[in-house]
Amino acid sequence: MDDQKIAKNRRPVFFTLANGSGLEGEVFLSLYEARRPGPQRVGELLNGRETFLPVKTAAGTLHLNVANIVRATTPSAEELHELMTLGKRYHVGITTLCGQEITGDIFVDLPQHRSRVSDYLNRPNRFIPVVMPGSVVYVARKFILSVRD
Repeated sequence: MDDQKIAKNRRPVFFTLANGSGLEGEVFLSLYEARRPGPQRVGELLNGRETFLPVKTAAGTLHLNVANIVRATTPSAEELHELMTLGKRYHVGITTLCGQEITGDIFVDLPQHRSRVSDYLNRPNRFIPVVMPGSVVYVARKFILSVRD
């Protein structure tokens, strides 16, 4: 059976869940991304079609329901790429339904007549990347109470 395994990259992620708990583990990423050159990123995994994500934790593999992830934090060294920082930079403060405050930068790379923060937030992605020093935080849109720019 081992020869049938698909090679994957692992990336450390800290999840904050809807019940307020935290979970530290590794997610499994494809070596190649279908829509652009290079390996898959955590953001692409979170915004994909899967409902459950396998997460390797110290206690074993847990299948995490994506609908209950408030935020996912991963180191920027491997996650951040130049396409994520194209466009106009906005420094924002995000308040989640759990009362958490997330402060960082978003980059809006949309046509000039639709390049406001609100235009960016209204895109169909489930998770919005926020760039912070040393990490990228993906915030679930459905758990966002407000965004200050």
